[in-house]
Amino acid sequence: MGVKLFERQGRRVRLSEPGAYLLPLAKDLLRRSNRLEEMMHSLRGEVVGHLVVGCSTTTGKYLLPPLMARFIEWHPGVQATVRVGSRNRVLELLSSQKVNLAFASALIPRRGIRYHRFIDDEVVLIAPSDHPWIERDAIQPDELLGERFILREPGSGTHQAIERALARDDISVDELHAVMTLGNSEAIALAVEQGIGVGFVPKLAASRCIRLGNIAIVPIANMHMSYTIWMAENTMQPATAAHLHFIKLMKAEGFLQEEDGNMEQITAR
Repeated sequence: MGVKLFERQGRRVRLSEPGAYLLPLAKDLLRRSNRLEEMMHSLRGEVVGHLVVGCSTTTGKYLLPPLMARFIEWHPGVQATVRVGSRNRVLELLSSQKVNLAFASALIPRRGIRYHRFIDDEVVLIAPSDHPWIERDAIQPDELLGERFILREPGSGTHQAIERALARDDISVDELHAVMTLGNSEAIALAVEQGIGVGFVPKLAASRCIRLGNIAIVPIANMHMSYTIWMAENTMQPATAAHLHFIKLMKAEGFLQEEDGNMEQITAR
């Protein structure tokens, strides 16, 4: 190319300035080459290549690994990867075509991104197994105001579901006595298990601790909390056979429910 791509510093070799400019372009060419190879296999009816899924939700972290394990068992020619990150991060990866699909708990408008309803996730109140609420059939919403809470960060799908449910009883999340804010639901379940307080988590995230008998679900009278997990696709990214067959598997497993023959979908512009 007429320029030095590497330079030596003592015993170390590093990219030169031209090399640093070239590296992202080279990575993009490699990704496009791999995509082209996968598409050629797809045209021959072969399910091979690399399926990369971005995930930002607690429930997705629990549901996707067994789904993907089943998928590669059926299609051993596919290498599957789950990339976990914030909601914005996984959607950025989808927009830049670095993942095939993304799962998120909110509809964020992005050019060319189409959302499909994946599943509605239940949010429950959990307490330590020796908490007085455990013995009761249900508590009243106003009793929440006298308890210590471990909460998710504002903006998370769980936090938004709590806000909506409490608002129906004229209660603000800010009125709860929050002693701790944590960035994931598994950490909240563990903190509740230690007796630090009570908390709201997706039901699936608390399942292990519930099975062990260390925490339990506390029903709240006339209150139901849930939020939707969305599967997102990039309409400007050609779908590979692996991508399409994974969607087929999810539908066969009861996700991506269809109405009138079509998946419920929203295209964000």
